[in-house]
Amino acid sequence: MSCRKFLGENLEGCSVEELHSLEVKLEKSLHVIRGKKTQLLEQQIAKLKEKERTLLKDNKELREKQRNVQPQPVAPALNPRCLPPWPRNLPAPCNDNADVETELYIGLPGRERTSNRDSG
Repeated sequence: MSCRKFLGENLEGCSVEELHSLEVKLEKSLHVIRGKKTQLLEQQIAKLKEKERTLLKDNKELREKQRNVQPQPVAPALNPRCLPPWPRNLPAPCNDNADVETELYIGLPGRERTSNRDSG
């Protein structure tokens, strides 16, 4: 019955004093509830401000690291004229004008080879 009165139900039989008492109790409860709500919101705000400070600090550190990192030099394209002479003990590289064999052979060298076109 008391809970229904707090919800505003079945108030027809209440006297003015009962209604006044109910109003005072509701106002006290509302004050406690609002205080708890305010406390929780303040705690949330404090946590978010701390998180903001941490993120700003991390962001500042990352910007400093970015400023301190030197860009890596890009290797220039190889120019054959700039290469050192070819060592005499190594076979010379292919000549651009030479014929290049592009077929794949299976088997040991010196024996009759089977081309991948023959086997496939």
